[in-house]
Amino acid sequence: MTNLDLLLGWVPLRLVWRNQQPTLDWGFVGANRFTDSFFEQTIGRCLQHPANLLFRHETSLDVLEELQAARPGLMPAGFIFHMSRCGSTLVSQMLAALDSTVVISEARPIDQILRAHFQNPSVDDAMKVRWLRGLLSALGQPRSGHERHFFVKFDSWHVLQLPLLVRAFPEVPWIFLYRDPVEVMVSQARQPGGQMVPGVLEMAFLGLNPAEITSMDELCARVLGRVCEAAVAHRSCGCGRLVNFRELPDAVTSWLPGFFGMELSEGDLAKMRHVTQFNAKTPALNYEDDSEAKQQEATEEIKARAQRWISKSYEELERSRVAGTG
Repeated sequence: MTNLDLLLGWVPLRLVWRNQQPTLDWGFVGANRFTDSFFEQTIGRCLQHPANLLFRHETSLDVLEELQAARPGLMPAGFIFHMSRCGSTLVSQMLAALDSTVVISEARPIDQILRAHFQNPSVDDAMKVRWLRGLLSALGQPRSGHERHFFVKFDSWHVLQLPLLVRAFPEVPWIFLYRDPVEVMVSQARQPGGQMVPGVLEMAFLGLNPAEITSMDELCARVLGRVCEAAVAHRSCGCGRLVNFRELPDAVTSWLPGFFGMELSEGDLAKMRHVTQFNAKTPALNYEDDSEAKQQEATEEIKARAQRWISKSYEELERSRVAGTG
């Protein structure tokens, strides 16, 4: 048994594998809220705290179940899945603007659990479900005492695991955000995400054969295509709703709170709208609608790859969204 009082104010940072066995590395967060665009940004600041410089906790994953039983965190109010570069950070930042929310955005330990079978093939879905429930309970701990709603924004490739996540949290509503494939491709060409770098993600996780991919541009299109194909395949799984980038930011202050079971005041909505003035990933910059610029910047090769690998799924997502079937 672990003295759970030692973990007050601490959160799981990552899984550490030794001899194919996982342990959890914890970091002290204290009362700090996750208000940055990404989990790792908040963690990076908190790791400068003397408690993290002087002490570290490392435990088995079984501790997650002990902690969940002793101090259950907030039950997730909503999950955010996305195509990548399509407004998901804006949504999470608008939600994080409220003192009543806990928002975890693309946390490394979630990804490590979902891909744990590549570290140890004996890790099965039942183990992942158990670990995910414990992990989200640990990440969803109230810090100020005012929090009532807990949201998780996943990495883009996690939509491939949506059935598993619905199995772990069957009552949690989710959204999948997507955008015109050409505009997403241009964004990735400007600054590739980690999932577009060969070797970062297992091609088997994405259902891709690396021998068939001839260039970085093709890898980008194929990865985005697989994400959108998964969203199409799983659109009826659990309680989900599709959201096109063009619906933002109005959707977040109109129907989304009700969908996620939130009752918001006019003051809350004003705080959320204030966020939309700024660049979601770089809040020091003002927001600019760049859709037209990206369309103009797109090369013929980008357009061709988007058409070949992504457009069919994108159009199916649009048909489902408009018809209200996703």
